[in-house]
Amino acid sequence: MTRTAIPQKTKDALLKEYSHRCAKCGGDHPQIHHINEDASNSDIMNLIPLCPNCHLTDQHNPTRKIEIPKLILFRRYKDPTILTPQFHPIYTRLQYLDEVEESENQISDITDNSNELIEFIASLEMGEFYAKRLKEILIPPHRVRVSVFGNGSESNRRNEDAIYFLNYRKQLIEKRESVKELIIEQLRYQTWKTA
Repeated sequence: MTRTAIPQKTKDALLKEYSHRCAKCGGDHPQIHHINEDASNSDIMNLIPLCPNCHLTDQHNPTRKIEIPKLILFRRYKDPTILTPQFHPIYTRLQYLDEVEESENQISDITDNSNELIEFIASLEMGEFYAKRLKEILIPPHRVRVSVFGNGSESNRRNEDAIYFLNYRKQLIEKRESVKELIIEQLRYQTWKTA
């Protein structure tokens, strides 16, 4: 991996965005960390300022490293609760959304994961409100199948099912960021300590 210099304009914008402080602890003299660990990728959304302590102990220590997708989520939403142990059970339940593709995956696995996430969110502060919103996004609508006697071949039903489930997966892919936004918004109502 080739290390390229981060353009000064990008460095300045990043440090200004975080008031020249560590994004995690607020400490002084931040170093710039490449979130995806690709030193040649100096896109501002791939960079985060970390003080030497957070940089060394959290990101370059293999036993305490923060997972890259979680760090990306933190970079995007800047909510320190994302880096707390209390958020980790939500994070693990949320990961399935990033794995949904327009493929033939078992739809029952996807709906099981969606139901588990909704149930977990419902158990938190303001859970009823946020679970209801997530249910509107994550649970496929009920279908009413009407068949006219003699016109509903098994092949047609399978094709209808395939199209229905493909559209459902597309909906999840399109709405995954909305789901994350709702969950991060709900974090503000939790009474967890962030340090």
